[in-house]
Formats: sequence, C-alpha cells, structure tokens
Amino acid sequence: MLAREKSFYMKKDTSKQSSSSLSGLGFAYRLGLEFISGILVGLILGYTIDEVFGTKPWGMVGMVLLGSAAGLLNIFRLLGFYTPSIKPNSKFQGDKKDG
Repeated sequence: MLAREKSFYMKKDTSKQSSSSLSGLGFAYRLGLEFISGILVGLILGYTIDEVFGTKPWGMVGMVLLGSAAGLLNIFRLLGFYTPSIKPNSKFQGDKKDG
C-alpha cells in the first residue's frame, strides 16, 4: 500500500513539472512570435512603401529595422526590463503655494 501511495505522489509531481515546462515553452514561443511579427509587419509595410513610392529597397530596409526595434521592445516589455515611467506633470498636482 505504501508503494502505491508513493507512486501516486510521484506521478502528481511529474505532472506539475511537465505543466510548468509547457508554460515555459509557451512563453518562449510567445517571445519568438513577438519578435517575428514585428519584423513581418515591417517587411510588409516596407514592401508597400517601396511599391507605392518607388523607393526600392530603402523603404523595406527602414521598416524592417523599425519592425525589429518594435519586436525587441515588445520582448523587453514581456520580460519586465522596460516599464514606462509616467512622471506627473506639475500643473496636475494641484496648486500648492508655499507660505
């Protein structure tokens, strides 16, 4: 009976490990998708700009660079390295007059 209980708990622990590794894998996929989607959007916009204005290849080069920067910024936001700080404007703090 002890062996059966031990095997039950061991199975329970391995399921927790597999679910945590799956969530880590999902997070890794999301990071990769954020970066690739930024590049693809830049590529499509750059190609469109090049076709409309006839600026081949500079529109695509510029927009791919901007898309890469946007993808990296999204990755930094997901990882918590970039948190935009909102500084209050002095005119919204109220009129406090020093005596």
